[in-house]
Amino acid sequence: MKKHLLFLMILVPLFLFAQALTDELSIPGDPCVEEDADYPDAAVYGMSGAVGTVISGNETYSQVRLLPQINVGKLGFGLDVDLLIDSEGQVRKEDWDTWEDYVNKIYFISWARRKDPFYFKVGCIPDYTLGHGLIFDHYSNMLRYPEVKNVGAYVGINTPYSGLGFEAYTHNIHQNEILAGRVSVNPLALLEIPLLEKLKISANVGIDRNQYGKYEDEDNDKIPDVYDKFPNDANHWLDTDNDGIPDGMDIDINGNGIIDHPDYNSYVAQWFPEIVAQNTTGYVFDTSVLRDTVQAYPKDDDVLVYSMDYQIPLVEGDFFSLANYGEIAMIDGYGSGVIFPGFSSKFLIFDAKLEFRNFGEQFLPGYFDRLYNNQRSYVQYLERPTGGKEWSLATKEASLASIEPSLGWFGYLRANIYDMIYVKGAYQDMYGESTFLGKSLWASISVNPTMISKLKEATIYYSQTNVNYINFKYPRNNNSNVMGRLVYAISDNTNLVGRYSEIYSDLNGDGNIKGKDEVQEMFNFGVEFTF
Repeated sequence: MKKHLLFLMILVPLFLFAQALTDELSIPGDPCVEEDADYPDAAVYGMSGAVGTVISGNETYSQVRLLPQINVGKLGFGLDVDLLIDSEGQVRKEDWDTWEDYVNKIYFISWARRKDPFYFKVGCIPDYTLGHGLIFDHYSNMLRYPEVKNVGAYVGINTPYSGLGFEAYTHNIHQNEILAGRVSVNPLALLEIPLLEKLKISANVGIDRNQYGKYEDEDNDKIPDVYDKFPNDANHWLDTDNDGIPDGMDIDINGNGIIDHPDYNSYVAQWFPEIVAQNTTGYVFDTSVLRDTVQAYPKDDDVLVYSMDYQIPLVEGDFFSLANYGEIAMIDGYGSGVIFPGFSSKFLIFDAKLEFRNFGEQFLPGYFDRLYNNQRSYVQYLERPTGGKEWSLATKEASLASIEPSLGWFGYLRANIYDMIYVKGAYQDMYGESTFLGKSLWASISVNPTMISKLKEATIYYSQTNVNYINFKYPRNNNSNVMGRLVYAISDNTNLVGRYSEIYSDLNGDGNIKGKDEVQEMFNFGVEFTF
């Protein structure tokens, strides 16, 4: 406890001014958040934080969270020090007992931007895109932050030799499961031909080495802990009646109060082999032993996507710019997709994009998108009419088999209205011979009202991606996401901040989202301060 207090006493005085952390909600077509920012003219020191109460397991903790950061030119550094204090005033020890715990306190360490000669970032990476988005499209390693902290990293160089550049990425330096790489070049740079000398061509690759990696398997029995009733015992994983006794050691597996017949329960047959013969009371044993079943998963099940893209500026001006681009991508073992032609433009308060898209069968654009960490694999269960459940894991990759070829377009528009209202939206509409997952919608609006005293921000975000049709009747579905943020100023340096999000999983496959098992709600409400 003393060393943690000493750490804070040393750290806090270093940060004298504020720079509140933002959690920008990106949509396809957006520039990456960090690439939009300028370098500070002078060193900027900041501290933000929050105090509140959290529940972990069956324990309630007081939370003190400090997020100091410093930016000096191209160098950036930030920490996320999250102290959970129990009812006896003790800091929870399991957050500080391994070297990984200390690494996870790093919010970020960064140098420069991805357009600079040398750059890197380690820590939380909320927004990562490759090329024009057919592989990585605003992927985030912070989807469930701070509940799940991924210390990711990317590093790259851009040389003066025909624009040759390299980049490598990992979503988590401890696991290295979701990886990416990029090589780029300006092949005609030496010819000094107008327009063509700025042509940039890139090759990109992305891979998820273990699609089931989001689910832990503590006892290595190949049954994920999410439906392993005994996650620390490799010999048992089922407990159909939830009585705390493994099915393999239970004389009444389905909990109906009737001893199972030994012909239907091997445990009864093994330990009470003569129970039927010795039954002189006319006791009727249970012959309808309806037990749960689970599906094991392989440790290594990867998915690989690669692409090539180009971009060439056509008009470059202060008030108007126009560029042409394209990309072709392939999901290994499945299908391919093409963006051509694509155009991006800036005009006064507007940023816009318009693309023609041609996707073959078994292809999804933006495979690694913002929701990928949730969708890469997910739990499914089937309730049998006769009783019992069948538990299994499914992957995003499994949805590729049903996707048909399609043609269509993608459009994006962003507007800044008097620095008070920020509106952005994107829509993809694809057509084919049969029903397929070709429509997507993303939208957000942020208001910074000056007419409402002390209300600094109100933001709402909604997305529905890769669906047969945009379902407004049931906006909650397996492919949708809702988020919101409200910021209210208590004083010049203190804000009351509320954040809310919902992520959905259609566990029983009935097309309707209902119940706490299918709605993952995350609500954070507390005080953030800056000084």
